[in-house]
Amino acid sequence: MAFTFPELIITTLSRQLKDGERVFTGVASPVQMMATLLAKATHAPNLLYFTILGTINPQPHRLPYSTGDPHLFDRCSNAITFPEIFDLANRGRMDVAFLGGTQIDKFGSLNMSIIGKDPSRPKVRLPGGAGGPLMIRSFKRVISWRSRHSQRCLVEQLPFTTSPGWVPHMKGQRRGGPDVVVTDLCVFKFNKQTRQVYLDSLHPEVRFETVKAKTGFGFDVPKQPKITPEPSEDELLILRKVIDPEKIRNRLIKPPEV
Repeated sequence: MAFTFPELIITTLSRQLKDGERVFTGVASPVQMMATLLAKATHAPNLLYFTILGTINPQPHRLPYSTGDPHLFDRCSNAITFPEIFDLANRGRMDVAFLGGTQIDKFGSLNMSIIGKDPSRPKVRLPGGAGGPLMIRSFKRVISWRSRHSQRCLVEQLPFTTSPGWVPHMKGQRRGGPDVVVTDLCVFKFNKQTRQVYLDSLHPEVRFETVKAKTGFGFDVPKQPKITPEPSEDELLILRKVIDPEKIRNRLIKPPEV
C-alpha cells in the first residue's frame, strides 16, 4: 500500500517499542501517543501505556486533540497519580519515556530551557524540562522525535543542558538514557561504547549528504546505511481506520525539506 510521510514517522516510532515494556508519553506529544497506540495494537499487545494524566492503557473512542484530554480516561485499565510515575521510574519499573528537545547533541542531551550564550539574558526562553532531567536518567530507554532536522536543532554543544544524556565523565549512577533519535530525515541510535549517535537508517528518498549537511556534529556511519522500513499494510489500516481516522497526523508532521 502507498503510504504518506506522517505514516512513515509514526510507524518508525512505533517499532522502537517492545512487547511488555512500560511506556510513558508526556505533555504535547500526540505523535508519540499515536505511535504507542499503534505498537499496542500491532506488535506489542502486552505493552503498558502510561499517559501524562496517569491513565494506563487508555482506549479512547477518538484520538484526543490534547495529551491532557479527559477522553484518555475512556476504557483505561487503571489510573495512578503523576508522582507515582516518577516513583515507579526510580524503582526501575519504567522502561521507555518519549522526551523532546528543542536542541539535541551527539550524546543525546536535551535543551528545553534557553537559547543564547548568556543564561541571564537568553535570546529565547523555552518552557523548561519539567520531569525530563529525572526521566532521562531513571527510565531504561529514552526516545526523542525531532520534526525538523537542522544544524540549529542538532548541535555540537548545547548552550544549556536541561536533560543530560550520555555526558562524558559524568559521575553518579543512572539506570538508562538516550536510545533513539528519530528525525524527519533519519534514525539515529547510540553506540554502547562511545555513547555517541550513529546513523542507523535513512528515510526513503533521503540522501546521506543531506543528513550530513543538516547535522551540527559528526557521527558514525555504517558502510551501507539502511533504509527505514516502510509501514506494513496492517499498520496502515489500523492507523487510518482505528487510531487516527481524522488524519490529525497530517497537521502535526510535515514532509522534510530536502
